[in-house]
Amino acid sequence: MPSLFITGTDTNVGKTIVTRAILQVLAQHNFSVVGYKPIACGGDDDLPTEPNQTDYTSEDNSDVLIILDSCPQPVAYRDINSYTFTHSSTPIFAALDAVHHIQEEKLDTDLSNLQQNYPNVVVEGTYGWLTPINKDLSFAEWVHKNNMPAVLVVGIKEGCVNHALLTAQAIQQQGVNLIGWVANRINPCLRHYAELIELLSKKISAPLLGQIPYIAQPHKKDLTSYIENPDPLLAYFQK
Repeated sequence: MPSLFITGTDTNVGKTIVTRAILQVLAQHNFSVVGYKPIACGGDDDLPTEPNQTDYTSEDNSDVLIILDSCPQPVAYRDINSYTFTHSSTPIFAALDAVHHIQEEKLDTDLSNLQQNYPNVVVEGTYGWLTPINKDLSFAEWVHKNNMPAVLVVGIKEGCVNHALLTAQAIQQQGVNLIGWVANRINPCLRHYAELIELLSKKISAPLLGQIPYIAQPHKKDLTSYIENPDPLLAYFQK
């Protein structure tokens, strides 16, 4: 069953919004599809550390809720999310082995369950490509192991060229197929936007799938029109 991984150049670059857009595009083309956010975190950075006792410190993470709303059919929170933490630094704690219970096996099982129940799965990562899952495993390694191609979300801002090219290079050096990239305009006042898009299009050896402008409340909108080049996505899911 085809699965696709959405990664980004950084945190807060629009991975969830692009995940929504891709889910909407696939649904528009009559694909049965579901989203999956393996690890969700963020919301209360006043916590001194991350509790180790539970997989879910809440069930109201905004990214997961957006993906829930974007799926074309009803689905339960825990079906599309394996771990929810309220502290945004959870990946750091996990890499240092302070959060002991993030298990690769649980991610594999939850992904497999979705693949058995839905023909197509769109998976959104946490933070960037090399973000640790635990002290032994990164998202990059997990994606490669599960044979998922990737879409790169580039938050268009000052400094994004370096971040984008390094991430694209890392994805391809990992042996992961980079299907394409999506530009998300996160700074409405940025000068030379068009020139940045032109430069990135020349330098990234994968097609530009679309551009999402700076718009209010994109998580409540139909974003299908912004994925102007869906053909690479459709070709993959039609296999």
